[in-house]
Amino acid sequence: MFDSAKVRNQKVLSLKKFVVLAGAILLCAQVTHAQAIYFENFGNIGTPIPNAVAGNTNLEQDGWSGAWGPTATDSAVPSVNNFGVSGQVGSPTNLLNIGAAATSQSVSGLVFVSGAAPSATNFIVYTSAFTVNTSLYNIQDISFYSGNGAGAAPFQIAVQIDGNWYASTQLLSNNSPVTAAANFRNAPGSGGAQQVTFNWTTAASAWDSLTFVSSNSLALGSTLGSPLPGDNITAFGVYSGANPGGATRRFDSYEIDATAVPEPSSVMLVFVGFGMLLGFRRSRKA
Repeated sequence: MFDSAKVRNQKVLSLKKFVVLAGAILLCAQVTHAQAIYFENFGNIGTPIPNAVAGNTNLEQDGWSGAWGPTATDSAVPSVNNFGVSGQVGSPTNLLNIGAAATSQSVSGLVFVSGAAPSATNFIVYTSAFTVNTSLYNIQDISFYSGNGAGAAPFQIAVQIDGNWYASTQLLSNNSPVTAAANFRNAPGSGGAQQVTFNWTTAASAWDSLTFVSSNSLALGSTLGSPLPGDNITAFGVYSGANPGGATRRFDSYEIDATAVPEPSSVMLVFVGFGMLLGFRRSRKA
């Protein structure tokens, strides 16, 4: 005859193991899987990809803004032909916006600064149209495609927290120059743009202070003496320093990847499951 008590205990043990496993899987799915919570393809309203559009346009159509020079002059000055969204095709060309402003999804575009006064000085390109809620997300990295010309000043990640601006100490730029905007869409090994990534950290050594007041001031400060605040990120983008040679600077496809902060119920499920399993093992030994 079957030992009914033994069979029943084995079923209970299997159930408890299942509870533990289910909780662990649920927790891991929330914690370890990074996904894009923001993506901007900088569309330029006009002819659909793969064709370039007839002209350049302003950053505002994509929900972004720009400023250049020590007095943070608006990017519309002197012209969108010097600081704006290019009519050329960006890279990659097959990704849709996530959390970004409601612009056309399948169009040309990339951000550029070239010619006239803006090309030789510092600038910032940013958006405040999306807030990264740090109680819901743990940022993993921020990336974009860089397609600078030879000798151009590199980029730095820029974020605003509690009304203050900061710029990453890490400098980001493509390894091989992109000689023309029309080449941006090519593969990196064929003269095209290259994806560059900042692995997120709040370490003080990874951030500089950044003074930015629109139409007033734009200046990079010193490295922080304490970690970056962990509050919500209310604006973000890129900063680039002085560019004496005036080489063209370009970027596209700004992306923020993050993992979800685990829900308390998921964490509790794991602990309850482990507690049940431990209690059962103790009862068997007794």
